[in-house]
Amino acid sequence: MKPTEKSDISQKKTDYLGTTFKLTSQTIDFSKIKKDKINEYIELMREHQMDCVKNGNFIEAELAKQRVIQLKKIQDKKTFVEAKRKQKIVKKKFEENKQQEIKEKKKELDDKYAEEITKLEDLLSELKKRQEKELKDYFVEFEKNYPTEIKPSNELVEKQRQLDYYIKTEE
Repeated sequence: MKPTEKSDISQKKTDYLGTTFKLTSQTIDFSKIKKDKINEYIELMREHQMDCVKNGNFIEAELAKQRVIQLKKIQDKKTFVEAKRKQKIVKKKFEENKQQEIKEKKKELDDKYAEEITKLEDLLSELKKRQEKELKDYFVEFEKNYPTEIKPSNELVEKQRQLDYYIKTEE
């Protein structure tokens, strides 16, 4: 941007709080300008400020100085917004990677759990078979040592004799 002639001073508009700036007949919206272009505008404003100081137009030089400060704030804000955007992207990727890692660990643990359950079921079935075999062997051994013949009690022997006697008498 070049300094304006004194006749153009009536055309100048300045919005020091906003992002629009009109030094000549063209208005510039710095919020839509890329970061590297803002550097160019800052340099142009500094040159304009120096030219104004050389020409003795100190009010215009002060306005240019204020505009450089404003442009630096806009540049810092753009840098901050860009850094924040990059941080969000990195955070999102980190969260996605973390979720993927959690899913993989869960799957791995589920597989391990299923494998351990299978092993335990096999051990349980083997244990049941072994216990059944031991029980059968124990019963066989018990039968050998303690026969199942029942020794009749005295009462029972007496009742059997009576029954035999009645059968004989009936015949």
